[in-house]
Amino acid sequence: MSADQPITQTVPADSAPENELTPEFRVVITGDRRRGIRLERLFWRLLGEIAERRGQKRSRLIASVLESAGDSSENAASILRCFAIETIDTERGVLAGRSSSAYVIGLLQQAPIPAFAINRQKKLHQVNQEFMQLLRVVSGDPTQRVQADIVQLTLETPIEELFQQLSEANSAYTNYSIRLDSKQRRGRAKLVAVPPTPAQILVGYIVS
Repeated sequence: MSADQPITQTVPADSAPENELTPEFRVVITGDRRRGIRLERLFWRLLGEIAERRGQKRSRLIASVLESAGDSSENAASILRCFAIETIDTERGVLAGRSSSAYVIGLLQQAPIPAFAINRQKKLHQVNQEFMQLLRVVSGDPTQRVQADIVQLTLETPIEELFQQLSEANSAYTNYSIRLDSKQRRGRAKLVAVPPTPAQILVGYIVS
């Protein structure tokens, strides 16, 4: 094996109980440098998981982190702890953003069928372009400019009952009616709850 290939060598840990906070000493070789690093098992595990998500070996990830630190890499354990925490925090922020109601509701705009978002107060929160096209069909004039705020959408199942159903299941179905002036359309919709929990908004997809 060439000297510039990073490897890690596990040295037997002390006799402390094996848990996530138990320090574990390993020898890390990066380039032509060999150094001993003592890290809690938790951080070794996190570094391994980060490396796996990036399609790397843990040893290569550790080497790149320490090499990037340059002259400040003497306290390797602290550098690796900070890297692991900052990476997990960044990933957590991305996941939090993708689980927000704004993000999820934005996804309904991409639905290829009419879709709407409605809150606990039975107010239409947002609709997509396909829903607007459906309203034009209901109006009888495909060229008419229709405003969603003048539409009366009624769900056959009480809204609180739907929220209750969706707290126990991934989706629920209900009949609906759309009234626009004197015109009306009836059909069926599939609903899902928008995170976070407890949900305050439902997204409905017109299926018929």
